Amino acid sequence: MRKRKFIVGRECEQALQLAQEKQFLITVTNKNENDNWQVFKSKILAMQPNRMTISLSPPGVTDAPTEPSPGQEIALTFKKGYNKCLFTTRVISCGQFEIEPGVTVPSIMVYKPEQIEKIQRRTFERIGVPAGDRVTVSFYPCDDTEDKYHGQLLNLSAGGLGVKVLASEAPSWPNDRQCQVSFVPLLGQEPIVLQSRFRHATDTFHDGYALLGFQFVGLELTEQGRSILHRIGRVTTVYERRMQLAHA
Repeated sequence: MRKRKFIVGRECEQALQLAQEKQFLITVTNKNENDNWQVFKSKILAMQPNRMTISLSPPGVTDAPTEPSPGQEIALTFKKGYNKCLFTTRVISCGQFEIEPGVTVPSIMVYKPEQIEKIQRRTFERIGVPAGDRVTVSFYPCDDTEDKYHGQLLNLSAGGLGVKVLASEAPSWPNDRQCQVSFVPLLGQEPIVLQSRFRHATDTFHDGYALLGFQFVGLELTEQGRSILHRIGRVTTVYERRMQLAHA
């Protein structure tokens, strides 16, 4: 089993400083007051010895995410080299940050992390299901557990999955609808059950089928979710090896 990798101390501080200096895009994940997942882009605006300020939205954006509450836990990720850096932290306060004289943006002050987990970026690259493997995916909207659907897994990554369904049976959902998906990626394993956002439905097949896309949300915020991220990474490695052997 692949060991999880963390950076701490000075290396952790240097990674954050680089993210600020280079203005890396940071993905923030949290739950809003309606208990719905929010995922939005941010940047590090300033750092102090034990805390830092990140943007809630850039200048001119009116459709900003809902402010998280003080004490609320949020997850942050950013790309660095061949890895994604991931950590959780807690909100200290929300307010306005002056990026230049007379220009402010909504901001969030959070605690600096004591450690940052590194996950290989290739884990987030979609890998197709090997020919001959048939993996059934069950999915349904979180606000209607009776309205269940089923399809076949087409591709998978730590960021989401694609499902093939009969076009006549594809749900007519709006983008970003909160859903739950469940599937057993390899024979003999326990099911993976997680929350996701419905991203699209595309009639890309000529045989009466459609492709549905789902984005996983909230995995970064819990220890169980982060374990699922690594489990999915191991599954995609197995899929990739099987596909290579099939074409050897």
